[in-house]
Amino acid sequence: MALALYGIYLFLAVFSAGNMVTLQIQHYGIYTSVGRENFKNYMQANNKSAKIPSIIPAMLLLLLNLLLIFIRPPFMSVTMAILALILNFIALFSTFIWQRKLQGEMAVTGYDEGKIDKLISTNWIRTFAFLIQAVLAVLIIVNAVK
Repeated sequence: MALALYGIYLFLAVFSAGNMVTLQIQHYGIYTSVGRENFKNYMQANNKSAKIPSIIPAMLLLLLNLLLIFIRPPFMSVTMAILALILNFIALFSTFIWQRKLQGEMAVTGYDEGKIDKLISTNWIRTFAFLIQAVLAVLIIVNAVK
Protein backbone atom coordinates (compact mmCIF):
# COMPACT_ATOMS: atom_id res chain seq x y z
CA MET A 1 0.00 0.00 0.00
CA ALA A 2 2.80 2.45 0.87
CA LEU A 3 4.42 1.94 -2.53
CA ALA A 4 1.12 2.57 -4.34
CA LEU A 5 0.57 5.75 -2.29
CA TYR A 6 4.06 6.91 -3.18
CA GLY A 7 3.50 6.17 -6.88
CA ILE A 8 0.34 8.27 -6.94
CA TYR A 9 2.09 10.98 -4.91
CA LEU A 10 5.01 11.00 -7.36
CA PHE A 11 2.65 11.34 -10.31
CA LEU A 12 0.69 14.18 -8.68
CA ALA A 13 3.87 15.99 -7.59
CA VAL A 14 5.26 15.98 -11.12
CA PHE A 15 1.84 16.76 -12.64
CA SER A 16 1.24 19.70 -10.29
CA ALA A 17 4.70 21.12 -10.93
CA GLY A 18 4.19 20.94 -14.70
CA ASN A 19 0.73 22.41 -14.39
CA MET A 20 1.98 25.30 -12.26
CA VAL A 21 4.89 26.10 -14.57
CA THR A 22 2.45 26.17 -17.50
CA LEU A 23 0.12 28.49 -15.60
CA GLN A 24 2.98 30.75 -14.56
CA ILE A 25 4.75 31.07 -17.88
CA GLN A 26 2.07 30.56 -20.51
CA HIS A 27 -1.34 31.25 -18.99
CA TYR A 28 -0.60 34.20 -16.71
CA GLY A 29 1.75 35.59 -19.32
CA ILE A 30 -1.09 36.16 -21.81
CA TYR A 31 -3.47 37.92 -19.41
CA THR A 32 -2.54 41.26 -20.93
CA SER A 33 -3.55 39.94 -24.37
CA VAL A 34 -7.08 38.99 -23.30
CA GLY A 35 -8.22 42.60 -23.46
CA ARG A 36 -9.89 44.77 -20.88
CA GLU A 37 -13.42 44.35 -22.25
CA ASN A 38 -13.43 40.54 -22.02
CA PHE A 39 -11.15 40.08 -19.04
CA LYS A 40 -13.85 39.73 -16.37
CA ASN A 41 -15.62 37.00 -18.36
CA TYR A 42 -12.29 35.32 -19.08
CA MET A 43 -11.40 35.27 -15.38
CA GLN A 44 -14.81 33.86 -14.44
CA ALA A 45 -14.40 31.07 -16.99
CA ASN A 46 -10.80 30.50 -15.90
CA ASN A 47 -11.71 30.21 -12.23
CA LYS A 48 -14.58 27.84 -12.99
CA SER A 49 -12.47 25.59 -15.23
CA ALA A 50 -9.53 25.34 -12.79
CA LYS A 51 -11.14 22.64 -10.64
CA ILE A 52 -10.17 19.55 -12.62
CA PRO A 53 -6.69 20.44 -13.93
CA SER A 54 -5.42 22.42 -10.92
CA ILE A 55 -7.45 22.37 -7.72
CA ILE A 56 -8.33 18.67 -7.44
CA PRO A 57 -4.79 17.41 -8.21
CA ALA A 58 -3.28 19.89 -5.72
CA MET A 59 -5.72 18.83 -2.99
CA LEU A 60 -5.07 15.14 -3.72
CA LEU A 61 -1.34 15.82 -3.58
CA LEU A 62 -1.73 17.42 -0.16
CA LEU A 63 -3.90 14.54 1.08
CA LEU A 64 -1.43 11.91 -0.16
CA ASN A 65 1.42 13.84 1.39
CA LEU A 66 -0.38 13.78 4.74
CA LEU A 67 -0.90 10.01 4.39
CA LEU A 68 2.79 9.54 3.56
CA ILE A 69 3.71 10.99 6.94
CA PHE A 70 2.16 7.85 8.47
CA ILE A 71 2.25 5.27 5.66
CA ARG A 72 5.58 5.51 3.83
CA PRO A 73 7.56 3.12 1.71
CA PRO A 74 10.88 2.18 3.34
CA PHE A 75 12.85 4.41 0.98
CA MET A 76 11.06 7.59 2.09
CA SER A 77 12.13 9.04 5.40
CA VAL A 78 9.76 10.89 7.68
CA THR A 79 12.00 13.95 7.19
CA MET A 80 11.40 13.87 3.43
CA ALA A 81 7.66 13.43 3.95
CA ILE A 82 7.59 16.41 6.31
CA LEU A 83 9.69 18.53 3.94
CA ALA A 84 7.26 17.72 1.11
CA LEU A 85 4.34 18.60 3.38
CA ILE A 86 5.95 21.95 4.20
CA LEU A 87 6.27 22.65 0.47
CA ASN A 88 2.61 21.72 0.02
CA PHE A 89 1.62 24.11 2.78
CA ILE A 90 3.71 26.89 1.22
CA ALA A 91 1.83 26.38 -2.07
CA LEU A 92 -1.51 26.24 -0.25
CA PHE A 93 -0.83 29.38 1.79
CA SER A 94 0.36 31.24 -1.31
CA THR A 95 -2.82 30.20 -3.11
CA PHE A 96 -5.12 31.48 -0.36
CA ILE A 97 -3.13 34.59 0.56
CA TRP A 98 -2.61 35.87 -2.99
CA GLN A 99 -3.61 33.89 -6.09
CA ARG A 100 -7.15 32.84 -5.20
CA LYS A 101 -7.96 36.27 -3.81
CA LEU A 102 -6.56 38.16 -6.80
CA GLN A 103 -8.21 35.90 -9.38
CA GLY A 104 -11.52 36.14 -7.53
CA GLU A 105 -11.33 39.93 -7.40
CA MET A 106 -10.51 40.22 -11.11
CA ALA A 107 -13.44 37.91 -11.95
CA VAL A 108 -15.66 40.58 -10.38
CA THR A 109 -13.86 43.83 -11.20
CA GLY A 110 -12.12 42.95 -14.46
CA TYR A 111 -8.69 43.85 -15.75
CA ASP A 112 -6.27 45.35 -13.26
CA GLU A 113 -2.63 45.63 -14.27
CA GLY A 114 -1.44 45.95 -10.67
CA LYS A 115 -3.30 42.80 -9.63
CA ILE A 116 -2.00 40.91 -12.66
CA ASP A 117 1.58 41.92 -11.80
CA LYS A 118 1.05 40.90 -8.16
CA LEU A 119 -0.50 37.58 -9.26
CA ILE A 120 2.42 36.78 -11.53
CA SER A 121 5.08 37.78 -9.00
CA THR A 122 3.52 36.01 -6.00
CA ASN A 123 2.71 32.87 -8.00
CA TRP A 124 6.45 32.18 -8.29
CA ILE A 125 6.26 31.13 -4.62
CA ARG A 126 3.70 28.46 -5.46
CA THR A 127 5.49 27.49 -8.67
CA PHE A 128 8.81 26.94 -6.88
CA ALA A 129 7.14 25.05 -4.02
CA PHE A 130 5.59 22.60 -6.50
CA LEU A 131 8.80 22.37 -8.55
CA ILE A 132 10.97 21.67 -5.52
CA GLN A 133 8.49 19.07 -4.32
CA ALA A 134 8.50 17.33 -7.71
CA VAL A 135 12.31 17.30 -7.79
CA LEU A 136 12.34 15.93 -4.23
CA ALA A 137 9.81 13.20 -5.15
CA VAL A 138 11.85 12.17 -8.20
CA LEU A 139 15.14 12.18 -6.26
CA ILE A 140 13.60 9.98 -3.55
CA ILE A 141 12.56 7.32 -6.08
CA VAL A 142 15.80 7.58 -8.07
CA ASN A 143 17.79 7.11 -4.88
CA ALA A 144 15.61 4.11 -3.99
CA VAL A 145 16.32 2.28 -7.25
CA LYS A 146 20.09 2.84 -7.21
